[in-house]
Amino acid sequence: MPGPGFPVANKILYKYEQDRAYRLHRQKVHGSRPTVQNTKPKKYPHLVLQLKKIQLEEERQAEVDHENRLLLQKMTRIMKEPAKVDSWNEYHSKSLNLPLREKQLRDIQLENIGLAKRLEHTRPVIRAEDMEEEYQQKKYLQMLWNENSKDYDMVIPRHQRYRQLRKLKEEELAREREENAAAGEDGKKESLPPIRKNSEPQSDDGSTMDNRSQFSSQTDNDAKSLFKVAKELAQPEDVFIRNLVRRKPAQRNQISERFKEMYSLDLVTELHSGLGKDWECLIDALLKSKSTGTATLLHDALEEGDYPTAVEILFTCKNADLVELRETYRKDFSQSLETTINEKTEDPERCLLATLAKGDRDETNKVNEKTAETDAEDLYESGEGRWTSDTGKFLKLLKTRNNKHIIIVLNLYKIHNKGTDVIDDIKRECSRTYAEALIALINCLNGPENHFADRLFRTMNPTNSAFVNLLVARSEIDMPAVRKAYKKKYDAELVDDIKLKCQHKTTKVLLEIANKTPPNWPKSKRHVDKRVRLASVVMRRSANDDTFDTKTQQTSTQKKWRGANPVPQQSKPPIKRVEPSSSRGTDPKHQKNPLGQPSLRIAADTSIQRKEEEKLKQMEKEKRREDERQKKNISGTIKPSNNFNPSTDCDRLHEALIETHTDEDVIIEVLTTRSNGQRQILKNKWSTKYKKYALEAKVKEKMGVDYEEAITGLLMPPSEYDVYCLHEALNGLGLSDPVLVGIICTRDAKEMKEVKEIFKKTYGKELTQELTAHIDPDLADFVELLCQGERDQGSEVNAHLAKKDAERMSKNGKVDVVDKAFRDIVLKKNHAQVKLTFEEFEKLTGSDIYQSIADTVVGETEDVYISLVKAIEDPAKFYAEKLFSSFGGLGTNECSVTRMIISRSEIDLRDIKVKFQQQNQKSVSTLLNAEYPGGNKKLLLAILGDN
Repeated sequence: MPGPGFPVANKILYKYEQDRAYRLHRQKVHGSRPTVQNTKPKKYPHLVLQLKKIQLEEERQAEVDHENRLLLQKMTRIMKEPAKVDSWNEYHSKSLNLPLREKQLRDIQLENIGLAKRLEHTRPVIRAEDMEEEYQQKKYLQMLWNENSKDYDMVIPRHQRYRQLRKLKEEELAREREENAAAGEDGKKESLPPIRKNSEPQSDDGSTMDNRSQFSSQTDNDAKSLFKVAKELAQPEDVFIRNLVRRKPAQRNQISERFKEMYSLDLVTELHSGLGKDWECLIDALLKSKSTGTATLLHDALEEGDYPTAVEILFTCKNADLVELRETYRKDFSQSLETTINEKTEDPERCLLATLAKGDRDETNKVNEKTAETDAEDLYESGEGRWTSDTGKFLKLLKTRNNKHIIIVLNLYKIHNKGTDVIDDIKRECSRTYAEALIALINCLNGPENHFADRLFRTMNPTNSAFVNLLVARSEIDMPAVRKAYKKKYDAELVDDIKLKCQHKTTKVLLEIANKTPPNWPKSKRHVDKRVRLASVVMRRSANDDTFDTKTQQTSTQKKWRGANPVPQQSKPPIKRVEPSSSRGTDPKHQKNPLGQPSLRIAADTSIQRKEEEKLKQMEKEKRREDERQKKNISGTIKPSNNFNPSTDCDRLHEALIETHTDEDVIIEVLTTRSNGQRQILKNKWSTKYKKYALEAKVKEKMGVDYEEAITGLLMPPSEYDVYCLHEALNGLGLSDPVLVGIICTRDAKEMKEVKEIFKKTYGKELTQELTAHIDPDLADFVELLCQGERDQGSEVNAHLAKKDAERMSKNGKVDVVDKAFRDIVLKKNHAQVKLTFEEFEKLTGSDIYQSIADTVVGETEDVYISLVKAIEDPAKFYAEKLFSSFGGLGTNECSVTRMIISRSEIDLRDIKVKFQQQNQKSVSTLLNAEYPGGNKKLLLAILGDN
């Protein structure tokens, strides 16, 4: 190559050679290493911890604690000893605004009472004359409609109708002959003899034609229809609806009596034997007297100790009803109601039930403003025994005051009690059973329809006599109000819930009862759900095919004629109701008809069922997690207790925590002999039984500061505790923390996913971003792949594959931590396979994996890589080394020791103890007793199983 200044043969080649020489020069300069090491010096713990400063702070805190203890002792002595100056220390506040505030509060109360009184006595502004005219006009139109439409009743075939008319004609001829014979006329004309010979002319069914009312003939027809039902000659649903449900209780009693006169049989007994057990509850509710059913329910409630139900029955009965109820109770059970209450109950429940059972309460609605205010003050100032004592103010009010007066007194009591509700005071001052009875009484006092709606929801079952009796009873009193309250409380119609939950033979009758409006119910409040109305046409399925035969009923006009060949009046064709049927579901004509489709309304308890299902799913999920954890718990020191009883454990912990000197041994025994899953069940049970404070907070408060870290670890779920440890480690030493390294190296994909989700939800940050924020990019990639948790969790070992992987991992006798082969082996193989691969690598290259990593990377990255690879190769050995290093140095790292012991207590703590003994010739317990300064040493020894 010519030198500078000489011409060249080819300038392009000359330029290429010059560039190549310069590039080689730059590569040599870039690849050269300094002879002097200029890396960042290593951080030493004594420079970070500043132990002298910590010591000074601890000494200062000790002095403060000493002074506080002396001050507390002096204050305690002052409080215990009598005062030396005066013995009266109850000083009242002397606020200048107090009289004015009291006056303003009293004025507000008086205004509220006056407003309530004015609302009570408010009269409507609608003219009654206009309403009367409108009513008369509607009545006239209804009469016209009745004359031109059919009133559907039982269908009478033509031949039977002809026989009845012929019989009537023969009876008329017989009566005429008797009258002629009585008058002395010649009676030799031929005639049929009368069927019955009474003083008054009678019809074919035995009823007097002139003196019996219109309902008398209906009673006979109803009795005949029920006789056919009892003999299984007719369908019971329509007959029950037409002849029992749509009748008043007095009319049903007449039907029963008429049935007995006609057939010399008891109607209830015959229906029971004919229809079977499915209809017994409904038959008893409809045909037995109200007092009989109520007495049975009351007797069952007293026998079972169901005091709320007994209070509901007695409180909702009027004085006249109570008199009848006591007589019926004595007749049915051969014992008086008062005797049963005295025998079956104890005070204070006995006093409450006896007060309600007397039947002498005030039933007026008069309220005296001043008396109500005085009663509220007396009730508030009476103190203990106001609710429970027989001479207490509340039971006195119950005896002498009416319901409206008591409601106002309880509202004023709430004002005197600074807004605290009466129910809260009752729960706090009374026993559980008595509180439930009083709360039931107050609920009935505030709104009986809400209470009965709740009872219908809880007892909804067609075979439950309580449900059927309550449904029938309220249908004669306030069923529209109960339906409205049910709709408001459960966001569903009562009839829809009965359809969905009561799939039974009696469902159709129950729906009609639930949709009934009492005769005395105000017309302005009437509301009838037309969806459950019976069809206006009697539809009977043909015996040959699936078609329906419609038969109309006689109108009231047709029932009056007496001729043998009557001409029926013309009427409009009946409107056919489209009934939803499975056979019509595929018919295009019916697919668009909304009445032909099943109801899509959701039942009232759907949301409750969904919550219960979600709760069961969550419990199953937690159970599966616990099972998976126990599968990994091969050598853990804490195992699930075979005699686990959360209720007993809660009681033991509560007794240990409420004592003056906390019983630490009981607390440590309970917490360290239960698995984490059992401790979570224990926490939930504790929160149910003792709602005032959480278990974790109470234990920390009683056990002291030294136990806080350990209690947190024991009472947290494993994934949440992993997140807590990761967050604490990232705020401290980072990837040098052994707990952090152990977590990300030993968790599988499912566990890591859960940990990352909880970390994001708790701290609002991504875990991988937090881990890789301040480390080398190559190490960041490695940690990010490690957080994916793709490791095989098995324990199978393949020697041939280990040898092959060692060859792939070796690069000229060293390992490249960035190489894909190294990362696939370290990040995806199980721990045993990785350990065998590292052994094969040492045989192949003559140096172990850690020395090879040290030759490849330097500084902090080297330490982190070695720690990660150690944790992957053998977690037990890794934790044993880190435990020993946590005891050494300038002092014991208490947090690190506590976290490692707790986090591995249900995984491999036994193996860690064995490795620790082999490496250091002493046990973990020995070193813990000698070097660990924390007060929670006893708890850690219990977890280790060496206490």
